[in-house]
Amino acid sequence: MAVEKMEMINIIGQMNEVDNIARKIVLSSSVHMINAINEINQNNFPILRAQDNVDALVDFNYIKQYNSQKNIQEIQRKVDGLFDIFGMKKRISYKYLKEKYEFKNDIDEINKLYELVKEKHEKVIKLNEENDDIERLERYLKYIKNININLDEILDMKYIKMKIGVIPKYNVDKLKKNYENISAIIFKVYSDADIAVLMAFIPSPFEIEVDRVLMSLSFDEFKINMRFIGTPSKWLEKLKDRKNQIKDEIKSIKEQLLDIKNDNLKNVERYYSRLMMEFKIEELKSFIACTDEFFYLTGWIPSFRKKNLLKSLEAEHKNLIIVFKEAKDLREGLNPPTCLRNGYMLTPFESIVKMYGIPSYNELDPTAFVGISYMLLFGAMFGDVGQGLVLFLIGEILNRFKRRPNLGGVLARLGISSTIFGFIYGSVFGYENIIKELVVRPMEEINVMLIAAIVFGVILLSIGYLYNLINSYKRRDIENGIFSRNGVAGLSFYWLLLYYIVAKVLNKDTFIPSGAITIILITLIIIMVLKEPLSNLIKGVRPLYSESVYDYYIEGGFGILETLLSLLSNTLSFIRVGAFAINHVGLFIAFATLSKMMANNIESTATMILGNVIIIGLEGLIVFIQGLRLEYYELFSKYFSGTGYEYNPCYLTASIDNAKKRINRLSKKQLILNIE
Repeated sequence: MAVEKMEMINIIGQMNEVDNIARKIVLSSSVHMINAINEINQNNFPILRAQDNVDALVDFNYIKQYNSQKNIQEIQRKVDGLFDIFGMKKRISYKYLKEKYEFKNDIDEINKLYELVKEKHEKVIKLNEENDDIERLERYLKYIKNININLDEILDMKYIKMKIGVIPKYNVDKLKKNYENISAIIFKVYSDADIAVLMAFIPSPFEIEVDRVLMSLSFDEFKINMRFIGTPSKWLEKLKDRKNQIKDEIKSIKEQLLDIKNDNLKNVERYYSRLMMEFKIEELKSFIACTDEFFYLTGWIPSFRKKNLLKSLEAEHKNLIIVFKEAKDLREGLNPPTCLRNGYMLTPFESIVKMYGIPSYNELDPTAFVGISYMLLFGAMFGDVGQGLVLFLIGEILNRFKRRPNLGGVLARLGISSTIFGFIYGSVFGYENIIKELVVRPMEEINVMLIAAIVFGVILLSIGYLYNLINSYKRRDIENGIFSRNGVAGLSFYWLLLYYIVAKVLNKDTFIPSGAITIILITLIIIMVLKEPLSNLIKGVRPLYSESVYDYYIEGGFGILETLLSLLSNTLSFIRVGAFAINHVGLFIAFATLSKMMANNIESTATMILGNVIIIGLEGLIVFIQGLRLEYYELFSKYFSGTGYEYNPCYLTASIDNAKKRINRLSKKQLILNIE
């Protein structure tokens, strides 16, 4: 439940080893890469003075940004094509990545296999296209199959063009009326309720003129792209024979492809795994600096993971220069990324923290506090055994089946909290007569609920102050940690003011006189106003003010007014926790009243079910948002800056990163061929 300690890793090695080293770094999934050339330009790249590193240091003068010369996008297109043709699911197998290999050898294999498969695949495509043409021609010929003429002789006539086509049935009369004006002989060879099939014999000189007339009749010509000898019925027989031949040829080729697939299943998986690794290697190499002889790599790694990476690198690469440096030893302003590490129960709440901002490296991880406080806030506002279990089930479904671990994990844990508070309140799906309350029933103890909510808010706000004190100490920030409204002065003022108000409300004597309390409160206000000059005085910084004195005190005066108002509003804001707990019961009472007004038990039951659905969906959402508001506006503003950036190690995924352009795959008609 903390921010992991990070160290900078710097590696100098020979260029001929860069791919193997990059692969080991990717497989370790532990290094957050940063631009090496930037670190070198800012003199933050450590250079060893050992005698055996002289070559690397001399070559250092000719350093430049790495520029990739590889073009593996064509290989990606071919590998994607193999997966499409074989109908395989893409999967990375790490066993092919841990062994020694040269990807150029895989490229040769990919090219050979792709050309073999492509040839057969394209042949199947052509056969399918021919089969489509045959089926289309069969449909045409069925209209004239009873005509006893040699179709090939008619089609090959030199001075007369024969055309077959279809027109809408309603244009037949129009054709008859204008027939004497058409320079062609036209026969109707088939008709039904919607269409009429025509055969037209057109003298070649009048072809354009007749085509214009036929077009006005919406004539759709049958394109005959094949030639056979004999009558239409003979053509149909030959087309049938050719279809059977095509079917056998396609079957034979598919069997060949299936054999190729079965023989190369592991090979194709190996190609894909190593291709994805190559993309990651190239991505990693975009961060390195290099010369003709050496490369220079830098990044961040969690301290607990450096041992394994070091062991992996030194096992095969004895000449590497590897240096680790802690963040405190680096130049000011170079902040490590933030790597959060939380337990199973709290990990989903990292998403809530990250929505606000990423904790900086020198800042406490607020996830534990957020997770526990948010569960308590939600449970207190939405306490019900049955409805809590429903939320838990929804969360588990989102987590396990919909692959939404953040939202699902948060909902499941909020559901558990709601269920626990349901037992405390004695509520099951709104009914308070099923189980006995363990502590209190909100509607019966309204004042207790509201006061308890404020007390709980004071506790959470106080913890927020303590978080800020620790964060300020880690940053050595005297001004914010001691003199600010969120520091020691602000916390002391808050507690003392609360003590004084509570004592007066309860008519109790204070342990110190009221006058002394007033003087202390005024003194604390003055300290908060003078926070900048006081902190600069202690640190020996001059000038004491970063702006004009007049502007500083004007701003400070308004700042104190805002502090007093925010202390009041922050504390009273938590009264909503008790109010929503009461409202939760009241909303159910409204639906219960409607249920009693229904005509029969079925309608009454349906009303109660609908009521619970609305309560879970609508009120659950409102309570969820209110809990977030309390976390973000009342608590985070006290201690959390969220100015860090997330630890994002270079690791292998099943798809290429969004930063990489996907290559256009084979055209649509070339895609997936189900060879099985």
